[in-house]
Amino acid sequence: MPNKFFILLILFVITLTSASAGDHIFDSKLDIKSPRSYDKREEKLKVYFEGIRLDMDYLRRNMRFVDFVNEPAVADVHVIITRRVSGSGGQVYSLMYNNLTMENLSDYTISCTTLASDTYEESRKKITDALALGLMPFVNQTKASEKLVIRFNGNDKEVTTQVLEDPWHSWTFRGDVYGDVNLEESRKTYDYSFNLRADKVTEEWRYRNSARRSVRTRKYMSEGEEYRSDNTSNNISSSVVKSLSSRWSAGAFGSYYNSNYSNTVYSISFKPAIEYNIFPWDISDRKVFTIAYYIGPEWKKYYEETIFDKTQESLWEQSLRLDLQIVQTWGEIEAGLNATNYMHDWTKNRITLDTDLSVRIIRGLSVRMGFRVENVHDQIYLAKGEVSLEDVLLNKVQLPSTFEVGANIGLRIQFGSIYNNIVNNRL
Repeated sequence: MPNKFFILLILFVITLTSASAGDHIFDSKLDIKSPRSYDKREEKLKVYFEGIRLDMDYLRRNMRFVDFVNEPAVADVHVIITRRVSGSGGQVYSLMYNNLTMENLSDYTISCTTLASDTYEESRKKITDALALGLMPFVNQTKASEKLVIRFNGNDKEVTTQVLEDPWHSWTFRGDVYGDVNLEESRKTYDYSFNLRADKVTEEWRYRNSARRSVRTRKYMSEGEEYRSDNTSNNISSSVVKSLSSRWSAGAFGSYYNSNYSNTVYSISFKPAIEYNIFPWDISDRKVFTIAYYIGPEWKKYYEETIFDKTQESLWEQSLRLDLQIVQTWGEIEAGLNATNYMHDWTKNRITLDTDLSVRIIRGLSVRMGFRVENVHDQIYLAKGEVSLEDVLLNKVQLPSTFEVGANIGLRIQFGSIYNNIVNNRL
C-alpha cells in the first residue's frame, strides 16, 4: 500500500480516539439531581427529542402531560431516536431514554415497529404512543401523573398465543419506478430508473437481492445542431449473510455491473466475506464498530480498449473496511475507512476515508462537520485515446483522477425561550 494509506489510517485512528474521548467526556450525566425525595414534582416533565425527524405538532397535541424543550441541557429526559429497516420492509425504531435529573431511574431503551403498509397517520400514532409509554416511569414522579388515565381497549378475555403461518416465509418484494423531465428551449433532460428488491431477514440469516437500471439523457441545441448524451447503467447484486455469534458474521456477495459511462460492458464479481463487530449487535442502535474483509474474483469486459491495452480481463480483488458509529446525548460520530486493491498489482488500489461528526459543544451551540477523501489508483477501465471536449462538456465518459476530496461544516447557535409547546399553523 502507498504511504497515503498509512496517512489515512492515522486519521481514522485519530477519529476513533476522539470518539472514545468524547464518549467519556460528554456522556456523563448533568450534576443537577435534587436530593432523594418521594414527593411528586409540581412542574411537568421536561423532554428533549433528538434523532429522526418527528411531527412535533402532533406530539404537542397528544402529549400535553410533558413540556417539550429545545435544549437538552435543561431537560429531565433526553430521548434519542434511531431507526432501521425491518425484514418486512417496515421500520424498527429504537427509543433511548437518558435520565438527566430523576432519582431512582436508570437509562433504558424500548422499541417500536411500523409496517411497510402503514400510512403516515398510522406510523406517527404508533411512534407517539410508544414515546408516551416510555415516558411513564418519569411522568409518575410528577403531579401530571394524577391527571392521566390509562385504558386497555383489547378483549377482556385472556389472549391466547397463536402460531401465524407466513405464506411468504419472511420474503419481501419491492419495486420502484422513477422519472424526471426538464424541458427548456435549448436544453432537454430525461432521467428514469427502475429498482427491484427481494429480501429475507431472520435472526440467523439475511438475504438481499436488488436490480437497478438507470438512464440519463441530455439534449442540447446550438445554432441548429443537436448534441446528445446518453448514460445508462445496470446493477444486479445478491448476498447472503449468516450470523455466527453475537459479534461474528460471514457471507458471500455477488454482483453484475454495466455502464457506458465507465466503459464497462460487464463487470461480474463474487466475494466471500467475514465481519467482526467490537460491540455486540444487540446494542447496534448506540454503538457499532465493525471490521470486514472481502476477497474474490472479477471478470470484466470493456466497450473500448483500455489504457492498459485490455478489452477483457479476469482479476482478483480484496477489500478491508472499518466502520464506526456512535450515538450519544452529546452528538453522533460516523467514520469509515475502506481499502481495496487488485492482487495482481497492489499499485492498482483505492483508499476511502469518510467521516461525519455532530457534537454539542455547550448549551445552545452545536457543530456538524464531515469530510471525504479518496486516493484513486484503480481506474483500469478508462478507454485509451484522447477525450474530446464535447465528451467532457456532455459528461459522456469517466475522466481520469487520482483523488477526490469533499468537506462540509455547519454551526448552529440557539438561544431564547427553552419551551416550545404551542402549536400555531396559521399563515
